[in-house]
Amino acid sequence: MEHVTFNSLGTRCAGDLYLPPTREPVPGLVLGHSGVMVKEALAVFAPYFVRAGFAVLAIDYRTVGSSEGEPRGLDHPERQVEDFRSAVSYLQTRPEVRPERIGVWGVSIGGSVAAQAAVLDRRISCVVVQSPSMWNGWRYLERLMGRAGLHALRDELRQDWQRRYEGGQSARVPHLTLDHDSVKDAPDMSTRLFPTYRNEKTLDSVEHLLTFAPENLIHRLAPTPLLMIANGAWDPYHILEEAQSAFDRAGEPKRLEVLPYDVLGLYTGPGLDEAMTLAVDWFDLHLRRTPLAAVTPVPAYETVAAMTQ
Repeated sequence: MEHVTFNSLGTRCAGDLYLPPTREPVPGLVLGHSGVMVKEALAVFAPYFVRAGFAVLAIDYRTVGSSEGEPRGLDHPERQVEDFRSAVSYLQTRPEVRPERIGVWGVSIGGSVAAQAAVLDRRISCVVVQSPSMWNGWRYLERLMGRAGLHALRDELRQDWQRRYEGGQSARVPHLTLDHDSVKDAPDMSTRLFPTYRNEKTLDSVEHLLTFAPENLIHRLAPTPLLMIANGAWDPYHILEEAQSAFDRAGEPKRLEVLPYDVLGLYTGPGLDEAMTLAVDWFDLHLRRTPLAAVTPVPAYETVAAMTQ
C-alpha cells in the first residue's frame, strides 16, 4: 500500500493506493467512506478488490483525516462528489491502472456520493453501493429524528447561521451519536483504531446533508451499471426503504441485493464476505470483462454501396 496525495480543485487530498502484484495495467477503483470517517477504515474492504486484481484508491475527503481543507470536519456531500472525481483523474495518471476502466465503490452515504459522481462523470464505468443510507437528505433525517427532532435541529441551524453571520464559527457537533447497544461504542472504537478520525463535524454540515438528494439524479446514471447491496435485517441507519426508492428510479443495468444482516453486518459482521463477493463479481463483469463502447466510424460511400448491393 502506498500513501499518495492528489489535487481536488486546489486542495491536497490523501489516499491509500493498493496495487495487485502484476506488471500489466489493471482496472481501478475509488473507495469512499461516509461523512467524516477516514480512509484507514476502508482497509477492511480494499483487500477483497486487490486480491481480485483491481487497483484500489481509498480516499479521505477534503477537511477529513489526512487531507487538507478548512474548516476541519465539514461534511459536504457535493464536495465529496468532486473529491471522487478528482481521485478518478489521479488514477488515470497511474501507469498501473487502465484509465478507461475505472469504477467507484462507497459505503453508507459514501455510496450515494459515489453514485452522484458517476452521474456527472462518464469516465466512471461502474458503481457499487454498500449499506446505502441517504438518497434524500431531508427525508432521511426526518425518518431518523422524527418531525419534532428535525424541527429542533432547524432551530439550532438558525442560531448557528446567525453566529456565522456575525463572524463566528459553526458549532462542533458529534459525527456519530448511536444510541443502540450494538453500535453505541462504534465512535469510541473508531477513535482508538484510526488516529486521524475525529468524531465531530461542523453543525452547518447538516445544511449540506438536508439539501443532498442524489435520488433526483440517479435516473441519469444509466447506462452505467449499478449494484446496491442493502441491509435487510434490523438497521435504523441504513434504511432499506431509502435504498429501494433510489433503486426504483435508476435505469438498467442495475441490481439490488438485500442481505439478511443488521446494521454492522456488512461492515465487520457475518455478511461482509458475501457482500464483497457480490461487489467483486459486479466489477469483474462490468469493469473488466464487458467490452468498452466502440465509436462507429463514419462510413465511406463505397462501403455503404457495397453493403446495399
